[in-house]
Amino acid sequence: MMMMKTAIAIATLLIAPFAIGAVYAEDGEGASTPYFQTTTFNAPIIEDWENQSTDDIAQFHLAAEQATIRTASLATGDVIAAVESELDALTGSQVSPPIYSDKVNLADGTWHVLAYDLDEATTASVMARRAGERTVVISFVERDPAARTVVLTLARTDDAQDDAGREIALALDAIGGSLPSLLKQADNVTLPSGDWVVYSSDGAAAMGMVFGNDSYVALREGAPGDLAALADAWNRTLLGFFITPDNSRYLALGLAVVFAILGTLMGSHYWRDRSLRKDLALLEQLAGEEG
Repeated sequence: MMMMKTAIAIATLLIAPFAIGAVYAEDGEGASTPYFQTTTFNAPIIEDWENQSTDDIAQFHLAAEQATIRTASLATGDVIAAVESELDALTGSQVSPPIYSDKVNLADGTWHVLAYDLDEATTASVMARRAGERTVVISFVERDPAARTVVLTLARTDDAQDDAGREIALALDAIGGSLPSLLKQADNVTLPSGDWVVYSSDGAAAMGMVFGNDSYVALREGAPGDLAALADAWNRTLLGFFITPDNSRYLALGLAVVFAILGTLMGSHYWRDRSLRKDLALLEQLAGEEG
């Protein structure tokens, strides 16, 4: 009984640091940025957007802008097939060839950057990359027949450039359409995701933000709307996203060490108890002989 209590006490002391670490990690990150967590990825929860997430898909909807941002991890290494599968699941539309396609190197790997005009009312912008045998797909979809919004990530074209003006111009040329090739700078705005430069003209608006070696660009034509809310939510999703680390091997190793230590201690207690019993028996025998 004594050995069992000792074993439980030791196990509690050994496991407690792991439990406390998990609580602190949750509290530390959750206090500033709440996260939606799955077994394969973590994505920021977009506040003020309707949370339509499921167990393995992070999905947020802004009804006022008819916009949806969705993050999923698919069990395929074919990036384009994964993107088409996600857009079909999200919109039910037949996926036509993209109006924009490129790649960009971010801190966590090489991403495919894609934009689609799915129909007269629906536009989609996608970031996707392989993660082992899976593919991560982050989609922005807007279903507004009166507006067309595209969000893109581009590598900076000039290290001396301190705003995304040049990348905005490149994006305008790349996606075509009726967006004017020349927009006038209107303002600079600070959002939770960072400092953005804003360009506008009649019936069109564009925003851009530089982060590291890349520029994040949002373009909108048609009916005016809250482009800042869309750009900010998209950018925070991209910059906050990360793959869930697979710590199962470390957990298994840690548990093996814990049980090895417990086994050693319990064995030590057993042999000490056995030795003490022998000593006690010997003392009792000697006492009997003297008496």
